[in-house]
Amino acid sequence: MILENSKIEIHKNLIRQIGSVWGEGLTLGRHSADDLANRFGTPLYAFNAESARTNLVRVSKSFGDNVGILYALKANPNVSIGRIFRSLNVGAEVASAGEILIALKAGFSRSSIRFSGPGKRNEDLIFALENRIGAINIESEREYEKICELARFSDYKPVLTLRVNPKGGSSGSRMSMAGKSKKFGIDQDRILELARRISTENVCELEGLHIYAGTQCFDHFAWLKNARDLLGLANELERFVPIRTLNFGGGFGVALFDGDPEFDLDSAGKGLQAMIAEDGKPERKYFIELGRYLVANSGVYLSRILYKKKSFDRNHLILDGGMHHHSAAAGIGAILRRPFPIVSAKACSSLVSEEVTLGGVLCTPADEFASGLSLPECEEGDVIGILGSGAYGLTFSNILFLSHPSPAEVLVDGEDARLIRERGKIEDALSGQVFSVLGQEGIS
Repeated sequence: MILENSKIEIHKNLIRQIGSVWGEGLTLGRHSADDLANRFGTPLYAFNAESARTNLVRVSKSFGDNVGILYALKANPNVSIGRIFRSLNVGAEVASAGEILIALKAGFSRSSIRFSGPGKRNEDLIFALENRIGAINIESEREYEKICELARFSDYKPVLTLRVNPKGGSSGSRMSMAGKSKKFGIDQDRILELARRISTENVCELEGLHIYAGTQCFDHFAWLKNARDLLGLANELERFVPIRTLNFGGGFGVALFDGDPEFDLDSAGKGLQAMIAEDGKPERKYFIELGRYLVANSGVYLSRILYKKKSFDRNHLILDGGMHHHSAAAGIGAILRRPFPIVSAKACSSLVSEEVTLGGVLCTPADEFASGLSLPECEEGDVIGILGSGAYGLTFSNILFLSHPSPAEVLVDGEDARLIRERGKIEDALSGQVFSVLGQEGIS
């Protein structure tokens, strides 16, 4: 029995991108998955630095020197991952004070950090102002007013960009974050009024516009239409206020599931370059922001088979990991639940000998990575790899559920393989808790 052609192509592509060879054991560059699992234990997230660098270089070549790239830290907020991109002279897009701190620890300059998010708390904004980051992408009039209130207690004039919620049209994304009524951004027909207000009140500095239409966009034509619309709006506004920067967002699709196409990166890059040339404003700065597209295919989640059992007519493999470590791979939050590409670490190939249901350690039927999954015959102790796990893995997961320790993270870079997040401990289940014994205050 062999896998269907569509599955094979997606598996082959992801296997190649982390440095493996189709038909051989799973590897990340020069390190086998089995060796990493034995050395660092399982469950384990392992990332290939060279794969992440290759992705960044491809994007940079496609979009050219006139487009700055921002790494969206939410995709994988490990400091060591951030340092890979900082070393390649990109900026950071963040969504909390915690992510500002991570970006600073990774070495991003304050001026290269841009802060998005529809619900910025006072603590987040104060931290952003204290660190004088490059820009805050504001998403409502009330947010602007709050920043003004905080800025009056500072000698710093905050730099703002306006996130636009466009009037309509398709975002081309599987998860739309723009158009119609949304919690994201400022409705397009209210942008001019707010831009004039910011310029008139002169408490903050208006720098430019920002859009993020959605994520997992495979339609480069739709993405370019959103970019062209933003350029048009910028030039309308510039009759009244200067627009010095434009951030076109990102959300480029990563093929993980059957039927997923490849995002046409080169066409998107050439199209945007042509628009910028036509725009004819060399003093303007242009940005795109990418997270998943830069890191998803650089990572694999490794988990070891604890038990192999048969229930009625189905074979079950019970792993030492689960949805608490990798909620995305278990379909949590997805409208349509589909399995990530999954391989046996001992044999990445189309040859299969059994169909299994792959589940984790948790006491819930939601803790399942795949049903009817075709794999080479596996035994207890074998390592399973979930591909495409470099983005929204641990950062998206409900790691407190059932109080299991969190997985370790490892970065592979050439000959080097080093720990970049320590494995959790059983004692972590009590972390932060404040409890009392017989009415007396205990310790946390």
